[in-house]
Amino acid sequence: MIPRAILAALLVIPGGFAEQLNEAQQARAKALHRILIAPCCWNEPIATHGSQISLDMRAEVNRLVAQGKSDREIIDMYKDRYGMRILIEPEGGRSLWMHVVPPVAVLLGLLWVVWVIRRLLKPRPAPDPANP
Repeated sequence: MIPRAILAALLVIPGGFAEQLNEAQQARAKALHRILIAPCCWNEPIATHGSQISLDMRAEVNRLVAQGKSDREIIDMYKDRYGMRILIEPEGGRSLWMHVVPPVAVLLGLLWVVWVIRRLLKPRPAPDPANP
């Protein structure tokens, strides 16, 4: 494993991995940086997070892209290491659940609230004095 200081330096010094990437590789690396979450706090993508582990992960992603690894290989490597939580947005069917279920739940909740309010505001028939 390469020490952190060396990985961070490779991003900055001329001839480092960031400098070796062509435009297409840089675009791929930046896209991957936006997909992966910093595992130190699980709040931000590594593209914007300022922690040392984010720096290390960006350097590692750049190195893997420079080595010719596919996006799928890189993502799978991180999923194996950290689990599905490492991805900003879940893949496959989980993504559907994430984008469909919350709006449907909110819509059903609003419909239920409207139904309850209408039922409460509905005039009730006066009691018939002949039928106690």
